[in-house]
Amino acid sequence: MKIAVTGGGGFIGAATIAYAHDEGHQAWAFDRSNGDDILGSLESLRDATHIIHLAGMLGTSELFDTPEQAIEANVTGTLRILEWCREIGAGYVGITMPDSDWANIYQATKLCAMRLASAWHRSYGIPVSHVRAFNAFGPGQKHGPGHPQKIIPTFATYAWAEKPIPIWGSGLQTVDLVHVSDIARMLVEATEWGDDQVFDAGTGESQTVRQVAATVNRICGQPQDSFHYLPMRKGETPESDIVAKGEGWELLGWGPEFEKEDLIATVRFYKP
Repeated sequence: MKIAVTGGGGFIGAATIAYAHDEGHQAWAFDRSNGDDILGSLESLRDATHIIHLAGMLGTSELFDTPEQAIEANVTGTLRILEWCREIGAGYVGITMPDSDWANIYQATKLCAMRLASAWHRSYGIPVSHVRAFNAFGPGQKHGPGHPQKIIPTFATYAWAEKPIPIWGSGLQTVDLVHVSDIARMLVEATEWGDDQVFDAGTGESQTVRQVAATVNRICGQPQDSFHYLPMRKGETPESDIVAKGEGWELLGWGPEFEKEDLIATVRFYKP
């Protein structure tokens, strides 16, 4: 297959291209770091047999400051990719987010993008699959100013600095930590389908945010309870339970599994 990955220079995108190459596919990045723009010319996607669409604006509370730009990138950008797939006869794989009662810009735009993809599949016959990504982690995930705060880089950075880990809300909300390599594998394998299937890129194993903070502190040699509470961020819901249910695993014949060793290696990656 010839697989183009929009947002291919990002954390998940780079892992996806690496996995595709390992499986013998041609794969390349369509990314702003290369001067590409999903709102601009799409000519470099013309040879693709499949497009894995990851490009967009990330964030939860952050996107309340730039809602129009987020809608343009995440919704209009998706529409342009779908129309391009229709023009060249390519399959489409989109990344979406877990179902939850959160109400934020990112969730709204990603759910809209997913519905658009389903509509283009049903109305125009475009092969479409959706990968529902849970809490991705792995070495190399960016953090700091200009990047959304992701749980493992944020927690590890504070713990290695011997600072209390910040927890927004009660810390009783759950996460489903899934290694980026499993998300990458699922995105590539999803190209083999196309009848509007949804695949859960999560492990089905839930952990509270407090439990994750305690684990990170242990790895970094800090007291397990070295954390402090902050007000819940806009667009998130206290004590929400977000965990994969295993949708699509029976089609693929496998599902991601949480490995403690992967978490340890990731936390150690952020050691100064």
